[in-house]
Amino acid sequence: MAPNANFKVIIAGAGVAGLALAKMLEKFNIDYLILEAHKDVAPAVGAGIGMLPNGLRILDQIGCYEPILKLPQQMLHRTYLRHPSGKPILLLDDMSRHYEKRHGYPALFFDRQWLLQVLYDQLQNKDRVLLNRRVAHVDLTEEGVRVMTTNGESFDGSLLVGADGVHSAVRAEMARIANQLQPGHFPLDSSQSIACHYKCSFGIAKDVPGFVVGDQNIVKGRGMSTLLISGPENRVYWFIFVRLPEPLHGAQIPRYTEKDEAEFVKKFSHILVTDKMTFGEVYAARITSTFTPLHEYVYSKWFFRRFILIGDSAHKANPIGGQGGNVAIEAAAELVNAISLLKDERPEGLSRLTESDVERLCEQVQSRRQTRAEEIVNGAHRQQALSAYHKPLVSALVWNVVAPRAGEESILQLLGRPVYGGTILKKLYMPNRPRAIPFDDELPAKAIGPRIASVVFFVLFGWMVFLSRRGSNPGVGLEIEAVGTAEPLAGQYTDANKLLTYFATQALAPILLYTVESYRVGNQGGPRRYTHCYRLK
Repeated sequence: MAPNANFKVIIAGAGVAGLALAKMLEKFNIDYLILEAHKDVAPAVGAGIGMLPNGLRILDQIGCYEPILKLPQQMLHRTYLRHPSGKPILLLDDMSRHYEKRHGYPALFFDRQWLLQVLYDQLQNKDRVLLNRRVAHVDLTEEGVRVMTTNGESFDGSLLVGADGVHSAVRAEMARIANQLQPGHFPLDSSQSIACHYKCSFGIAKDVPGFVVGDQNIVKGRGMSTLLISGPENRVYWFIFVRLPEPLHGAQIPRYTEKDEAEFVKKFSHILVTDKMTFGEVYAARITSTFTPLHEYVYSKWFFRRFILIGDSAHKANPIGGQGGNVAIEAAAELVNAISLLKDERPEGLSRLTESDVERLCEQVQSRRQTRAEEIVNGAHRQQALSAYHKPLVSALVWNVVAPRAGEESILQLLGRPVYGGTILKKLYMPNRPRAIPFDDELPAKAIGPRIASVVFFVLFGWMVFLSRRGSNPGVGLEIEAVGTAEPLAGQYTDANKLLTYFATQALAPILLYTVESYRVGNQGGPRRYTHCYRLK
């Protein structure tokens, strides 16, 4: 019997996660079927999507990166962070180029519809993508799982993957069955844990008068923030984030109407989205637009028996971080990694998998993805809160004092943190893309987290400043007696002049290092820039 015989993955949803998963399964010769609720694979939903190195390198493994590069592209030449008045906080030059040099892949932003079309076009078995098939009901059978659609059809498989978004039908069916078979396994209404802190107007405009091609503008504000991105073919992608008076949960979260959108645009049309341009001017040149609440969540349970959730069905972050599509691709890759590992562990491969085999596979996926998902969701929430002055004193300190002095390198390091932790398809070839900074999975050992490294650094820095203030003059504080390690060897100095000459020559090296390091771009805004602190009394 073939090693993959009788194993079939049913994927609910032909979004980024679903189509990427299908292409990965093809690479491993694993049978699949996609059930998509809508009539189009790549609908014009009025959204842009940001593709970052952690997502692009997986797409590179499955042969989709080069086709993406053939799409119309617009590199970001200037990225402005601005005060609400439009006054610049700082300017980053050539962000797309920096991403590529640092991580091997650029930062790209284009229509989500285009990405879906590329993923679909790269599939070898397009007949396995069935449209107008909305999941209505699911049953567990002795051999696997049976999915019924709203048009009365049924489909059998070994594993059902919910890649059907925020309002996931698969998640609802999984919870229903779990509470029948194991009462209390899921909360009766886990959707009540979904939080909403912001509402957002987003869309695509074209030929906006006065907009500078190649610019990205991020405007901070009290209770709101805006993002304006230059796109290909003279497009402009906008996001207007407004904090709700109080967080909403579950059923409290509304679904906005066209009337709600019109009222929102009228209220905020005057706000600046660049130094001179208003939101109203951008909106007037729109091609498409959407007004929606922003759900933020990470579910505590993503699987049950032969069900598993990936992408927005399992977790969703504020879009300000730009990681939504990228981490959905990561989740699909981790699922395929787990399937491939299980296949190698069993002499019979994937044939005749039991329910416990499949559940163990799914548990492995969540255990590897849970922390990563929480980091992405929480990081995007903190980023948005900082931009919208949720804690006014903290935001004022960051945007008025720290950010202008931090330097380009420090900002790029912060932007790169969510990128480093991405996963890959472990058994597929990784194309060679030169980069300056390795991903976490390329390191010989697990990296120390930035928080731990920062704490250790500042503790040592503080200790050195403390020692430097121990003596009666700036030079005495750090002499051997103050350190307290060589007193038993010191005794009486009989040739002080020679000793002082020796100490003076030895001081040249640290002084030179301090001077060079204080001017290094990566240390701008850091404590090594301010070595005069050692001389404070």
